Amino acid sequence: MSKTAIVIDDDYDTVDTFSELLEEQQITVVGKGYNGKDAIDLFSKHSPDVVFVDIMMPDGTGFHAIRNIKKINDKAKIIAITADLKPSTNEKLMDLKVHGLVYKPLDIEKIVYLVNN
Repeated sequence: MSKTAIVIDDDYDTVDTFSELLEEQQITVVGKGYNGKDAIDLFSKHSPDVVFVDIMMPDGTGFHAIRNIKKINDKAKIIAITADLKPSTNEKLMDLKVHGLVYKPLDIEKIVYLVNN
């Protein structure tokens, strides 16, 4: 059975392209969102196997979304996506206990590994 995912990024093209890449890897995208509120709403609605969320977005950052998703399910598998290479960002994500971190540009092989492990 394929894994399910939601993809959250404020860039519409990134969401569509990334979703297509996941589908090619037999990861079913059950929801697409463009801000932190979408992330929380889609997680509540679909309970996906994995959440891909960009960190810096309008209408609530990815950090806010991660915190709220973890309140809903503290075992949620969240993979953060960012172009931000600052050590402080990495530390915040580790404090939030994300499952993985992927830097832009996206590495699909690493993403598939994180989903499956």
